Amino acid sequence: MVATEPVEPLGPPEPVGDLLRLHEEAGIQLRLLDNLWPFWDAVTTSSLGWSGIRLRNARPRPA
Repeated sequence: MVATEPVEPLGPPEPVGDLLRLHEEAGIQLRLLDNLWPFWDAVTTSSLGWSGIRLRNARPRPA
């Protein structure tokens, strides 16, 4: 979701603790990849809908 107008936060940020443990307890699959690019190549050639807006935060594609 993207806000189309300015919004005010409901309050200050709150610590949430160990995110890896919380994901595991919730049954959420979390993948940690040393090299994102093989996965990204598979996504972009699939029939999935996708967005790569945060790929600028990834390590550079290996040569």
